[in-house]
Amino acid sequence: MSQNQERQTWDQRWSEKSFSDGWQVDSWLAAHQHILKQGTALDVACGRGRNSLFLAEHGYQVTALDYSPVALSQLQEEAAHRGLQLASHLVDLEQQPQLPAGQFDLVINFYYMHRPLLPVMQELVKPGGLIIIRTFSSAGHFEPCRLKPEMILEPEELRRLFRDWDIMVYEEGVEASKKGGSLVGIIARKPEQTNTGDLS
Repeated sequence: MSQNQERQTWDQRWSEKSFSDGWQVDSWLAAHQHILKQGTALDVACGRGRNSLFLAEHGYQVTALDYSPVALSQLQEEAAHRGLQLASHLVDLEQQPQLPAGQFDLVINFYYMHRPLLPVMQELVKPGGLIIIRTFSSAGHFEPCRLKPEMILEPEELRRLFRDWDIMVYEEGVEASKKGGSLVGIIARKPEQTNTGDLS
């Protein structure tokens, strides 16, 4: 599939997706709302931006990134409807990952995995800031995941990447994914000085 075809696929997905529950914040993020504070936040691969809206409503200055102009247009329309202001940028996170300059108090990434971005996202977190990742894993006894193998983390892979951080929450292989396999989630605080982990 070419780059243009892939973008068209995502645009069509967001154009056709029902709005009945499309703005509901991810339940795992909502369950850990008590950990969140305020400040600047970056939502990587935000999709329609349900989590971006949630963070903006809770006092964050949000920057949202995605590959689909349709999704970002929907996000801005809904933000305006709610009286919220947030920045959104069209970014190809795999071929041309031009991420914002500076660092953020919070970086989130939900249900999108591109391994080369993980150390980049680490660098985008301020010392003392948080990262929240919720994505797909092969841990646990579940039906095989139907996604491409490169989008699925191995058991404990995410924990190893953040071994030098203060891991506040880690959950893996507990909840089944709708796409097969299971889900893994981490909330980690970046220490004042850290050595970037690796995937080995």
